[in-house]
Parts: sequence; structure tokens; C-alpha cells
Amino acid sequence: YLRGMIFSRVSRHMSIFTRLGLAALFAAFLLSAPLHAHEGHQDNMSDAEMLAMEEGMAMPDDAHAGELAPPGEEMDRPNAQQSMSPEDMMQQKITENRLTSAEDLLSRLHPVAAHFPIALLLVAALAELALMVRPTLGLETTIRFLVAGGAIGAVVAALLGWFAGGWRLLDRSENLAIHRWNGTTIAILSLLAWWVAARGKGRGALRLLLALIAAALIVQGYFGGEMVHGPNHMGIM
Repeated sequence: YLRGMIFSRVSRHMSIFTRLGLAALFAAFLLSAPLHAHEGHQDNMSDAEMLAMEEGMAMPDDAHAGELAPPGEEMDRPNAQQSMSPEDMMQQKITENRLTSAEDLLSRLHPVAAHFPIALLLVAALAELALMVRPTLGLETTIRFLVAGGAIGAVVAALLGWFAGGWRLLDRSENLAIHRWNGTTIAILSLLAWWVAARGKGRGALRLLLALIAAALIVQGYFGGEMVHGPNHMGIM
């Protein structure tokens, strides 16, 4: 009988953790997929300029280059590209994407690093919510572990994000500016939440911080999507 009670309690806790984990992984997938920044952000281009670049329109800085090019060269480029085999196009893309510096490598690690803090911090928020509903779950130690891992990951992701977006305080791109400073704020709030969780005195402040972090992650995911997929990528405006 005692063994059955223990098994039932463990199974119930595992079921709760499974639901929390699946929900957090789904949210992490939605939020973290579009975090990769355009190359134009490093050149401090505006949103309109990057959109024009995506559409293949000539940028102001490229005007002189177009004037110096032989007549018809711009018209021949699409035809030349169409004549390439898929293997040649693949090789060309591989060549274009080769690393150029250590800073280039760090900037490319930003999307990968961003997945971990998103998942950990969202699971921490969901676990804290479950603890509010059922205080007997005893998730305090688990939440401290999740917040600590999320805080460390958030700091790393934020630093790599600065490499990806360029080291400056002002951005011509509004999307990049919001994404940059919101991500930096998430890292700071996560460190503060880690400190509050480590103290273990009162849960009101920790719950407020986790709620703010969860809301900031939603904002971060939306503007990351704006940077990758273009304006109004969700179709809600």
C-alpha cells in the first residue's frame, strides 16, 4: 500500500512536470525561432532600407556602383543565377556563409544560445504558477535551479546578441532597438530573479519578476520575428 502511494505521488508529479515541459518547449519554439538578425542590422541600416535590400532594390550607397557597372550587367545577374545548377548554388551559398572572424562566429551563436534561457525561464514561471495553485508540490528547489540556469543563459544570449546586432547604443532600426534593449532587460531581470530566488525569503518578488520576464520574452519573440520575416509578419496590423 505504501509503495503504491509513493508511486502514485511520483507519477502525479512527473505528469505535472511533463505538462510544464511540453508547454515551455512549445512556447520556446514559437519565440526563439525568429531570433536571427539580418546582416543589414550590423551595417546600421533602417527597417525600410533592409526591406528594400530584401526585395533586391538598389540602396543609396550602391548607386555609384550601379553607374560604374557596364550596361546590362544588373539585368544579366538573374539569368546567370538561373543557369547555375543546384549544386553550384549550394557551393556558392556555402562560400558566402563562411566565417570571417571570431566576432562573426559569436554573432552566429546568438540564435542557438537564446533557446536555452527561453525554455528555462518559461518553465520556471510555469512551475511558480503551479506552486501558487498547489503549494504542496515542493517545487522551490527546482525553480531556483531553473532561474539560475535561465539567468546565466540570458546573459550569454544577450552578449552574443550585441555581437550580432553591433556594439552601439542607438539603432536606426526600431525593431532592432527594441529587440536589443528588451533582451538586455531580460538578462538583468533574470539575474535579479536569481538573486531573489537564492535568498528564499518570500515569493512575491520572485513571482513578479518571473511574470515580467515571461511578458518580455513574448515581446522579444515578436520583434525578433519582425526582424526576420519583415513588417507585420503576424498579420495583426
